[in-house]
Amino acid sequence: MSAPRAPRPEIARSREQLLDAAEVLFENQGLSFSLHDLATQAGLGVATTYRRFSSHDDVIRALHARSYSYFARIYDEIDTIEDGWGAVEGYLQRAIAVNNAHPAFPATARRMAHIDPGSTVGADLAPRLAAHVSRAQAEGTLRADVNAADLVTIVSELGVLTVLPEPSRSVMATRHLRLITAGLRAESRMFGDLGETAAADMARMRELATQPASSGRPDAPA
Repeated sequence: MSAPRAPRPEIARSREQLLDAAEVLFENQGLSFSLHDLATQAGLGVATTYRRFSSHDDVIRALHARSYSYFARIYDEIDTIEDGWGAVEGYLQRAIAVNNAHPAFPATARRMAHIDPGSTVGADLAPRLAAHVSRAQAEGTLRADVNAADLVTIVSELGVLTVLPEPSRSVMATRHLRLITAGLRAESRMFGDLGETAAADMARMRELATQPASSGRPDAPA
């Protein structure tokens, strides 16, 4: 069976042009843009736009696939870092930098969970990150109760900062990443074990979420 043909250069160029335009539209109005908006922003005809993407969901899928390609490069880079902690920290720094440079990506990932809940894009990267986590833990630099999913979640959480304009988003992301990485260090475990406290923490968060908005404020009425 022959391999599928690569798209013609002009088709590949117009697809990338449309995806670049989609990222610009996201900055201005989120992911609610129409394909007509996309055609106008890209400077292409509506017919061409519909030939490249038959629906708004197809644009989301393509943006998600492009984000995968950017994140895959991160793994290639951290695979060359000699120490485990350097790889863990390098992953966080690079992944957050990609989110800051392409703020549509975190929102695209959330949308993908609804339109393609069975998508396996990026699943092949998890074992590679887990290997770096294990390496850092074996070196004694990363706390033993942290896993690869925790690191991915940290990147997702700091993706919230992409709603800020630059340079604020990068400044705040850098500041909070420093705070977070301090808590990932092996010596930080002296302040508590994540595995033992997680259930109690979740119960406390649920309790706080159901309290009235004024509860706990010093000026709240008795």
